[in-house]
Amino acid sequence: MAGKVNRFLSFLVEGAVDSHSGYVQPNLVCPHCGTHGRVRTKATKTKQGVSGGKATAAVLTGGASLLATGLSHKGRVTKARCEACGTNWTIT
Repeated sequence: MAGKVNRFLSFLVEGAVDSHSGYVQPNLVCPHCGTHGRVRTKATKTKQGVSGGKATAAVLTGGASLLATGLSHKGRVTKARCEACGTNWTIT
């Protein structure tokens, strides 16, 4: 039992998960400073331009569909942050 508790405490101390920046990825390298193992990643959704289907619906409904949906669509991306130098970047 003590071994499990020690492993859990070391996991918390290492900071493997940060709710803001995500999980530590030991195999990623920072493109700015070249540091290994200090990059955190987190999957998010971001707005990405105009959706063709929504634009077509807006034309067909005289713009009424824009009130409910808007024109932009959300795409899934991965945000990365280096703990060593503080550089942020997006992986698409």
